[in-house]
Amino acid sequence: MHVEVQGEPEAAFAERMFVYNHRLRDARGVPVASLAVLADTSPRFRPKRYRDSLWGCSIDFRFPVAKLLDWDRPARWAELEQSHNRFALVVMAQIRAKDRGDADQRRAWKLRLIRLMYDRGYDRGTILELFRVIDWMIRLPAEAEAAFRKDLYDFEASKQMPYITTVERAGIKKGLRRGLQRGRQQGVRQGVQQGVQQGVQQGEAALLLWQIEKKFGADVAQRCRGRVETADSDDLRIWSERILTADSIAQVLD
Repeated sequence: MHVEVQGEPEAAFAERMFVYNHRLRDARGVPVASLAVLADTSPRFRPKRYRDSLWGCSIDFRFPVAKLLDWDRPARWAELEQSHNRFALVVMAQIRAKDRGDADQRRAWKLRLIRLMYDRGYDRGTILELFRVIDWMIRLPAEAEAAFRKDLYDFEASKQMPYITTVERAGIKKGLRRGLQRGRQQGVRQGVQQGVQQGVQQGEAALLLWQIEKKFGADVAQRCRGRVETADSDDLRIWSERILTADSIAQVLD
């Protein structure tokens, strides 16, 4: 099974689908089914066939397509909200992530998707993993992100299930403590700013280590703990994206 997720329209996409299908078939020696998942915002971009011919020799390669934009309609969106398939949340997050409109509206959608996880009764591990994906997909401006975090804290407190905020606060508290210690030497304000930044990184690192432990085992998580805890936010976000499809820890960190 070959799945290709395409985020933007591309003129040569159908040909690339054929090339990948052929290479996989040649490498494995088995039939290969190819599926295109189109996550772009263009209603007209719907490639589903590649054709070519030369001197009486022809190719006609067809493949099924899932267009996420088709789900951004009232009836089909309602199906997503009612579905207990976890990927329904991912599809909704992707659709809303492509919406570059009002930041407050995107913030409201982001919180609504988080609330759906709790309403469906997902366990803590599932909520943390899905939150990591949704948080990475739906990025907000700094002011809107701060408001979202406050709404999230209030919501988790009302549910008495501080799954996400406990991990984040633990990292921020640790970072603040280190920052304040440095503040005695560098100035309190600068120290606090550094502490907040380090705290966010600590929270991201804690989530990633939890994901590594669940996917590859406690021994693997322990071996790479030092590297994860000293990584910057950019690396942590890249690794947290890779772990969703990686088959080994090397594919995540290398």
